[in-house]
Amino acid sequence: MRNRHIRILALTSLILLGTSVYSQNVNTELSHLIEQAFNNNKGLKSYQLQVESAKAYMGTAYDFNKTSVYYGYDENNIARNDKALRVFGIEQTFLFPTVYGAQHTVYKSQWEQKKALYEIEKNKLRLDISQLYEDIVYLRNKEKLYMHLDTLYAEFSRAGNRRFELGESNYLEKITATAKSKQIHTTLVQLISRKRASYEQLKALVQSDEIPQINKDDLELLYLDDASIGRGLQTEYMERVSRTYQSQMKLQNHNWLPDINIELFTGTNRGLGYYQNGFQIGVSIPLFFSGNIAKKKTAKLDLLSWEDERSNKEIKMERFYMQKQAELDQHKEMIRYYNENGKNLSQEILKTAEMSYKNGEIDFFQYIQSMENVITIELDYLESVLSYNKSYLELYYFNFND
Repeated sequence: MRNRHIRILALTSLILLGTSVYSQNVNTELSHLIEQAFNNNKGLKSYQLQVESAKAYMGTAYDFNKTSVYYGYDENNIARNDKALRVFGIEQTFLFPTVYGAQHTVYKSQWEQKKALYEIEKNKLRLDISQLYEDIVYLRNKEKLYMHLDTLYAEFSRAGNRRFELGESNYLEKITATAKSKQIHTTLVQLISRKRASYEQLKALVQSDEIPQINKDDLELLYLDDASIGRGLQTEYMERVSRTYQSQMKLQNHNWLPDINIELFTGTNRGLGYYQNGFQIGVSIPLFFSGNIAKKKTAKLDLLSWEDERSNKEIKMERFYMQKQAELDQHKEMIRYYNENGKNLSQEILKTAEMSYKNGEIDFFQYIQSMENVITIELDYLESVLSYNKSYLELYYFNFND
């Protein structure tokens, strides 16, 4: 049994993580997953199709009403030979020319608004995949630590049972060892299930025929750059929405202008050897203004309502930014404590426990309790790094949900 304990001593030498560094290099594994999601994710493709639809709709800005073609025979319309004219004609109604330009401006603004929203959705997808990636790397590390604990407590349980059989310990010590071993093993099983669930979530986002694989072992502190790309995208989207409302209000002003009617016609009868041509130009002027007044008022109120909503969003965005900065500071403090104290303390506990156990100064139960303290410190550090990275990602991609 003593030799078995020595094998466990060698196993515990791998416990300390030493991951207190910033990840500044490009993560090709993560980049590949994000690229796959951009190509395959059906939800994102839906937003892309909306952009394409809005772009195609811009062509309707210069769409004209249907052209009227007519034929008429009227005995009251008599030519110089006292016979009725047969009239062939074509008629077209146009909006006032500036209306078409105003409509194009509205549709273009709506297209640009859709593009900005599409970029936000891409950004959210990038964030979701990045956070799941960090979760899985965290769970891989946590699983390794609990595998160490599971091995230690399984050996402790076997030793407790053997000691009880030999009459060297009481029943309480035996069931305590068994209960602790089962508790650690249950936690390990739960971790494996949680990691599997995270992989399923990742698959649902990537939506690739390939099964996502994450091989990274180190959970590192993230550092991307100083800018928050997500905040810029949110600002751009809100500006596009404002421009859409403004262009819609300008369009209502153009709707006060008259429509233009153009008619070309030709008249003839069997007694004439030639055609009699004519044309007619007219304008359509609204005699009743209540409809246009209501539309203009509605467009103005919509713009004012949006501007208030935008101001409210900007206030909340600033608070979100400050909140995430405060979270980062909090997590940094925990990480700083580990680097300055916790890591050295873990190494000292590990070193002292190994030496004391080899020298017979402590029994196996005291030894694994020391190992559990070491692993607890490492787990706390892992939790702090994960929390830091998630807050960092939310700030960088600006996961602002109103």
